[in-house]
Amino acid sequence: MPPRARSRMVVAWMPVSQRSTTLAHRLDAELVLVSTAKGFRRPWTAWARYPALVIRSWAALATRRPHGVVVVAPPVMAPLVVLPVARMLGARVAVDIHSGALLDRRWQWSVPLLRLLARMADAAVVTLPSLADRLDAPRRAIVVPDPLPDMPADARPATPRDVPDVVAICGWGDDEPIEALVDAARSARWRLTLTGRPRRSVTAPENVRIAGFLPDHDYVRLLYDADAVIVLTTREETLLSGAWEAVALAKPLVLSDTVSLRQTFGPDVACVGATPEAIRAAIDQLIADPAAHERAVRLRERFATENDRALERLDRALDGRGTDDRGRGTSVSPGPA
Repeated sequence: MPPRARSRMVVAWMPVSQRSTTLAHRLDAELVLVSTAKGFRRPWTAWARYPALVIRSWAALATRRPHGVVVVAPPVMAPLVVLPVARMLGARVAVDIHSGALLDRRWQWSVPLLRLLARMADAAVVTLPSLADRLDAPRRAIVVPDPLPDMPADARPATPRDVPDVVAICGWGDDEPIEALVDAARSARWRLTLTGRPRRSVTAPENVRIAGFLPDHDYVRLLYDADAVIVLTTREETLLSGAWEAVALAKPLVLSDTVSLRQTFGPDVACVGATPEAIRAAIDQLIADPAAHERAVRLRERFATENDRALERLDRALDGRGTDDRGRGTSVSPGPA
């Protein structure tokens, strides 16, 4: 990417965001995560923290005076207050609209406002073409599924062991079939580790471990040593951040059988329903497949190449160099449905 005279920023109103972290790195931007005390993150206290978040966001803009800004939604309040101030300071602005901002029932009220912000911004970044359709801003829409995060380059297959290790990347959301996943591991010939902070109680058999939220180094090592990775959701039009981490490590991957995931990842991953039987069968088959690692490497190479194309289009939009005339830029060629 060509050098720029002024800086860039990626602004997100959250304490941690793998997508925002990776976008900031790939766009040579400063990551600004704006958050408050945990006690103000509950739904009924969320509005109480907004004044502090607004002030911190404006202070970051005024201090750094960036050349380009990517601001994340949800919440819709972030782009609502960042976009006009950034424009006043002479910056170009892209709104990175996560799927939850358009699909989560908690944010349905803000969708019309997001459509307006998408038309006002220099670019509206979404993870799927169908989400761009919801925004009704096709000329400004850039489809960028999560860029591959920086992970160790040597993604060799795990060392063979008597009992294979499977890692489930979990956020413990309502759309994740955690119970079915745990049931799938009962009497299985593999061990299962669930990551993330549990938000509900599950009764786990002896071959299931709940690791909780891990430090970055321990988390990467856990994925690196896994024989397979599984990430599940029951919600359509949702891409899974954990999937990109598995792809970056070229790990054999099991995902949910949704239209969005099948179209995005294609035939190089296993897609399953949310029943214990389907999950167990898919993991068994993937572990036994000698070509699974080869497909995972092929998938990583495809994503790396096509992510570069979409990020280049976003780079041009932030620099005011315009975009190509071919319509939307997608970072991934849709695979077979």
